[in-house]
This record gives sequence, structure tokens and C-alpha cells, in this order.
Amino acid sequence: MKRALSEEAKDERRLVILEAALDEFFERGFAAARTDDIASRAGVSKGTLYLYFDSKDAIFKAIVDAFAIQNLERFEELAEQNESGFETIAAILRQAPRHLRESYFPRIMKILIADSKTFPDTVNAYREQVIDRLLRILSSVLIRANKKGEISVSDPDLVARLVIAPIALSSLWNVLFADGDDTPPDIEKLIEAHIEFLRSGLNFTGELQKNNDAGELTK
Repeated sequence: MKRALSEEAKDERRLVILEAALDEFFERGFAAARTDDIASRAGVSKGTLYLYFDSKDAIFKAIVDAFAIQNLERFEELAEQNESGFETIAAILRQAPRHLRESYFPRIMKILIADSKTFPDTVNAYREQVIDRLLRILSSVLIRANKKGEISVSDPDLVARLVIAPIALSSLWNVLFADGDDTPPDIEKLIEAHIEFLRSGLNFTGELQKNNDAGELTK
């Protein structure tokens, strides 16, 4: 009699299926990928796959939950722990190189772009669960820093989009152009350059200078 899998073994098998599905979606596209091929790549039967997931949509949602949501939770923790709004944004941005190199974010982006017209509901779900959530985190940090006089922004929601712009570009670059790019950009230097642009554009030192000027006038 075959022994039942432990919960740890079930979690490991589930992760193997998700990684196999991500590879299949990335190589073939979401529309062309077949559950038979995902099961074969994962080393399980199709019946076993369906014990875990009842459709490709369910598999992709689980990929997002497993590989993207956890990063957002870390960003939310950073936003809660750091008193300085600007330093919070800088800390989030400085995690981008590792995520672009080691996480599944670039491959997920490529899948979404390739099948955006075929499966709009899946794409919209990712936008709502991941992109919109990240933008809300950044926007709330900007609003809080603005109220404290740490920075100066007129539209935090738009600025939040500017904050993540180089991450989105770098992700697309990695999946679309990396193979033919003999001189890929140094992502760490790119992020640091972006942080310096933001430091200037958000008028990060402006409030400090105003306070210093006011102190000089009252002497």
C-alpha cells in the first residue's frame, strides 16, 4: 500500500509543478502550453497535476501567489519599518537587481506580454494583484513623506509609476534583448542613478534647506 504524501512533500511537489508550468508558459506561451506537457516536465501524471490545479488559469494564479506576492509583502514590511519615505523607496529599489536576476518576475512579464490579448482576465488579475499593489505601497510612502515635509510631490500616484519605470524596463530588456546584448547595463548602477534622479526630482533636500534658511533669518 502506497503511503500518503506528507504535507511537506505535497508542498514540494506543488512547487515543482509551478516551476515546470512557468518554464512551459515562458517557452511556449500561455495559450500554446498544454497541461500534459506541464505534467511531463514536472515528472507527474496529468491526473496528479489536476489534484493540485484544475486549469492553466489556476496554475498561473498560483505562480503569482508563490513567486510575486511574497516580494510585495517584503516591500510592505519595509514601508512600515522605515521612518524615512525616501529611504524606504531607495531600499525597495535596491532590491530590484536581485529580483531581476534571481526571481521569476521577468519571465512572468514576458508571458503576460505574449498573451495579453488572448487571456485579458489573467493579465488584469496580475495587474490588480501585483502591479497595482506595488503602486499603492509606493504611493502611500510618497503621501506620508509629503505630509512630513520630507519630499515635495504634487501627484504621488503618477510619481509611483516613475519610481518603478526602470524596473519594468530592465525586466523587459532581460527577456527580450538580453541574448543579443553584448554590453548589458549594470543594473546596480542604473538603480543608483535612478535613486539620485529621484533625490533631486522629489526635492528631498529642499525642505532641509528651507528649515536652515528660516533658522538663519531668526538669528
